Amino acid sequence: MATSFWAQAHGPILTLLFRDTRTQHACLARVESYYESEKHAGKYLTWDEAHRERLCKGYEAFNLPLSTVAEWLASMRAQVEKPKEVLGKEAASTKQKTSSDPIHDPDEPFWHAHCSAQERELIAELTRRGILDGCGTLASSAPCMYLISATLTQADAALAHERLHALYYFSPKYRDLLAIQWNSLPRAIASAIELDLKMRGYKPSVWQDELGAYLGIRVNGTSSRRSDPSSEFGNKSAATCAEIRQVLLQQIPQCWKQDVGMDEAGVTLTRQDLECAKHAFSNA
Repeated sequence: MATSFWAQAHGPILTLLFRDTRTQHACLARVESYYESEKHAGKYLTWDEAHRERLCKGYEAFNLPLSTVAEWLASMRAQVEKPKEVLGKEAASTKQKTSSDPIHDPDEPFWHAHCSAQERELIAELTRRGILDGCGTLASSAPCMYLISATLTQADAALAHERLHALYYFSPKYRDLLAIQWNSLPRAIASAIELDLKMRGYKPSVWQDELGAYLGIRVNGTSSRRSDPSSEFGNKSAATCAEIRQVLLQQIPQCWKQDVGMDEAGVTLTRQDLECAKHAFSNA
């Protein structure tokens, strides 16, 4: 049983809850960076490289397709199991191994020496659930296809946001809806929102996804987010964002049902789920 996180599947979505941001970062930062970092997407980084680059600094929650984990492991394998002639040249140039070079145990999977304890727990959990096979590749009949995560204390607001990223991945209807809303923005409002998203570090390819995740969130009394998401991008944009938000809140339930095959409530953690996670952490 994993001790770094608590996991629950809802249809095609696997939700992880962590006790703190440090543990969550150690588990998911390198995979998340491989998925959508503007600088490092598609690149395997060692832990030394990841620390130097300060990956996912300040992240409170994560989301990614589970196929990314398999792709990241394949990239890792290609890097750490280079042909002997390549390794020979590298050894000659560096003269000797450094103390930080991991030592591979032949009795362990290839990734064992190159992963944090939290990353190993993630891979073990995905294997146990039939999402990855024993070689770290995506199972052909994987029961879950998308991962979202947050810390236990931020679960309500953060997961509401991350679930909408999952919906964007699964639902053509939702993607079309956001494209229409984005393209209908008045030029001045669009420029203000674009600048805001750029300042937050988002690349243009995810702007529509982020617009939906910020404006389509359903808030409740325990949410730590601002009470009115329409003001997310400032007062100048608030009235336009309020109109978009109204459309999203009306249409999002249909997107879940039509393209995911579940009611919106069916992919949401219950109070009982949160209590189970809290209990699991207290007993770990």
